[in-house]
Amino acid sequence: MKIFPYLFFCFVFVVVPSGMIYAQQNTPVTVTVSKNKKTIDGKTYYLHIVKQGETLYSISKAYNVLQKDIVFSNPDAFEGIKIGQELKIPVTSDDQKGSQLESSKFIYHITEQGQTVFYLTQLYHVTTEELYKYNPELEHSPLQTGQVVTIPKSDQVEPSKPEVHYNIHTVARRETLFSIAKNYDVDLNKIFEVNPEIDPNDPKVKIGQQIKIPLPEGAPIGLPVEVSRADTIIIRQDLVNDSLPKKEVVPCVPTTQTNFRVAMLLPLFLAENNLATSPDTTTIVKGADGKLTYKNGEYWIYPQSMNALEFYEGALLALDSLKKKGFNAQVYIFDTANDTTKVAQILQNPVMSGVDLIIGPFYTNLVNQVAKFAQKNKIYYVSPIAINAESLKNNPYLLQVNSGEINTVGVMTDYIKKQGDVHVILIGNRREFDQTLYQAYSNRLKMAFADTSLTMMQLHTDSVVRPTRYLKENKKNIVIIPATDEAFVNIIVAQLNANIRKYDINLYGLSVWTRFTNLDLEYLHGMEFRYASAFFIDYNRPEVKRFLQQYRQFYNTEPTLTTIQSARMSSNNIYHFSFLGYDVAFFFASALRQNGKGFGYCIPTFRLPTLQSDFHFQEVDPAG
Repeated sequence: MKIFPYLFFCFVFVVVPSGMIYAQQNTPVTVTVSKNKKTIDGKTYYLHIVKQGETLYSISKAYNVLQKDIVFSNPDAFEGIKIGQELKIPVTSDDQKGSQLESSKFIYHITEQGQTVFYLTQLYHVTTEELYKYNPELEHSPLQTGQVVTIPKSDQVEPSKPEVHYNIHTVARRETLFSIAKNYDVDLNKIFEVNPEIDPNDPKVKIGQQIKIPLPEGAPIGLPVEVSRADTIIIRQDLVNDSLPKKEVVPCVPTTQTNFRVAMLLPLFLAENNLATSPDTTTIVKGADGKLTYKNGEYWIYPQSMNALEFYEGALLALDSLKKKGFNAQVYIFDTANDTTKVAQILQNPVMSGVDLIIGPFYTNLVNQVAKFAQKNKIYYVSPIAINAESLKNNPYLLQVNSGEINTVGVMTDYIKKQGDVHVILIGNRREFDQTLYQAYSNRLKMAFADTSLTMMQLHTDSVVRPTRYLKENKKNIVIIPATDEAFVNIIVAQLNANIRKYDINLYGLSVWTRFTNLDLEYLHGMEFRYASAFFIDYNRPEVKRFLQQYRQFYNTEPTLTTIQSARMSSNNIYHFSFLGYDVAFFFASALRQNGKGFGYCIPTFRLPTLQSDFHFQEVDPAG
């Protein structure tokens, strides 16, 4: 993941601070704390009716909560509070510990620092699936200190401290905590639980350091013993949850296979490139060779074919390089266009059930078709561009290259944390499309920064709230705007830019902003705009220079920077499709050459330098 300042900079985000007041009265009034409590979606609230003279500030003081917490629980309060309005006031952890948070069917657990979902399953004798059923937000974000979790009552109502059995591992050269967890097939959070001396935010280990490795549930219990790293990773199938599909056990050892078959499913739109369906002949003419050209002599091609064509050109160069190193493969190219019927016909071709690797198609709406086919036939399938989180679950044969903006949140937060004593302002757009990304930033920032250093708010495009009022003169203001709406971004950036002489502002946003046509580049430059991207090309690298030389030699042209316009294909990323085609083909064909058709089992630990992005794959669940 690369974080770098763009050529220009943009926009600042503001969070609602504890001093924010929406209604003011000259005469202070005494606020009476409500005795009416209600649990909503697993969180407990006081239900408070606003009375004459009460302000958001006076209410927050009476209930001992921050004003921003009240506003987040009551979005209408952004525009001010009114007499008679019912407010949900979140019950604080200290308040809840003294109250009976229990019903006939549920226990409401207030989380403490360091607790995880696994800890709660052991504490209350419930399964992960049960927790996710009653607390769906836990599937997408980590537990927060003070968060209320709904626990379905089991036969063992009284919680007990889970007894964890473990082995002892001595860290060897070049091992990381992540690689150790993978080798033992243990969730990283479980290792943190039994090794409190390791900081989850800086999980470094040293050579010779001894760490505890929890045994899987159901494993034979014995005294802790020292275990060295095994040469071959083996999953105990009898210890895997029976409700999930079983992974095939394939040892990560060199293969004896020498010849391979690779299928590439690409949207080449061959029919649309047919001369019979030629475009407007006023700008495009038929050349002497019978091919369509623009009037300047350049050949015409159906525009939606360009991305796939450049991807294919890069992939061919990668396969050619591997061929010189002894990689022998039959490569089958299929045109999918953006047509589910065509894909269905391709999958019925007898060739497909016998290939060793499938690459493509590009479009999200086609992924599920190929994913089901690949799983049924035990063929590893690489989705190079499309993002389809649902297809990833319970399917160990689908490998998704594009992780999307959501996976830049942790990297960006860690990067900002290293900037020192700063004031962070998170500004979200209320559009449903941007809610997931805003919530992910909110969760991570709350863990990384104290309330006094963090301001968060969600606004409409026409909101009367101006985030600039929350800028601080004595600190660097880091404004984060995880929004994709150009109009919204333009408004906030313009407001922030008007204050750059008075305040020190750094702007953080999304890579999609680089495609905005009306965003003032001077504004971005003035606020040192930064964004995180999984794709970056260093043109000084010798490997990149060699690729460009080969590309020019083979195709007599330059790779073009192509943007993704369709949400069905991708999510806010910009690619050099020729570089991406090279990276995907080179990386996965190399893995296939090393470990054979079962290479996907070894892919989390497979490393290979590539041109545009380093690939580091992680499992999304125990069976996918």
